[in-house]
Amino acid sequence: EDNGRHYYHYKMDQKILNFYAFLSGKYTLKKAKWNDVNIEIYYHKAHNYNIEKMIEASQLSLDYFTENFGPYQHKQFRILEFPRYASFAQAFPNTIPFSEAIGFVAHVKPNDPKDVDYPFYVTAHELAHQWWAHQVSGGNVQGATMLSESFSQYSALMVLQKKYGREKMQRFLRIELERYLSGRGQEDEYELPLYLNENQQYIHYEKGSLVLFALKEYIGENTLNSALKTYLEKVKYQDSPFTISTEFLDILKSKTPKTAHSLIEDMFEKIVLFENKPVTATFKNLKDGRFEVDLKIATQKWYADKNGKETPADFNQDFDIGITNEKGDYIYLKKHPFKNGENSFRVIVDQKPAKAGIDPLNYIIDRTPDDNLMPVSTP
Repeated sequence: EDNGRHYYHYKMDQKILNFYAFLSGKYTLKKAKWNDVNIEIYYHKAHNYNIEKMIEASQLSLDYFTENFGPYQHKQFRILEFPRYASFAQAFPNTIPFSEAIGFVAHVKPNDPKDVDYPFYVTAHELAHQWWAHQVSGGNVQGATMLSESFSQYSALMVLQKKYGREKMQRFLRIELERYLSGRGQEDEYELPLYLNENQQYIHYEKGSLVLFALKEYIGENTLNSALKTYLEKVKYQDSPFTISTEFLDILKSKTPKTAHSLIEDMFEKIVLFENKPVTATFKNLKDGRFEVDLKIATQKWYADKNGKETPADFNQDFDIGITNEKGDYIYLKKHPFKNGENSFRVIVDQKPAKAGIDPLNYIIDRTPDDNLMPVSTP
């Protein structure tokens, strides 16, 4: 203190980016713990709607990220509310300024098929940045935000899946797919592949979510997480020269068989679109009380260049076939091999089928996702 003014000198016990925030207000404080980490939520006392949800998301995220990617580097994790002059949250070292609009006064409607638990998701996404941006920092070149935003998207989605289950993820993935398709339709310069994106949000957020979540389905969660962890251990807290996206792809390919490399190249290094839909779906009763479902499904793959010009491509790739009952629950969900054109399948299920089709959880970048399922009828 000097001449009636207070002066403060802050020191971190861990290496950080030159990147931090100052917030002040008349806060109410909610405290919680995860192991030895202090979790603190600073909020306006009237805005207590989602506090417990933020704490749960923080604890589940710290569990998943630490187990799969490596240790959390700080002794505390803090979320601080700010007014809805803006609607975002942003990750600084151990501190997250978080708009009241998308967290503290948010109203999630659990029965709305188009709504998702975004206060939970945003908390998980911003906490993931403590690994992807604050431990792994990409160079200021093409693809850098894949290493921060796309990886944080994937990390948050895995926490969402642990909380809500695999099938509930379709809500979020469908929104991501629609936003990606809309974003590329409004691109006024060039669409670039994910690993070369130039801070294009519809690519590093929406496409990044779709690509990494789908890749997990193809190569396995453990394999993808092993690649992410190996990459983080190699480059964390790295100074100049900073890491770039191709270094991750090299590690990813080293962790997967060569048969998966063309899929990885399609997802990260190219712009790929599909047009998949069921053509016919019929069923008949079997004598043992089960049901035989016959499906014909048409598929088409395109490669697009940066200007949007599309070229048809042959392919052999596994996609999910999904069949639901009258309640909308999946009674069959399993991958099958597909190729260009019309594909025929016969599936036996234990319950009467209501709808059937291809990629019902929206893992694939399909130009027309509305037609992935159709009613199943008798011949």
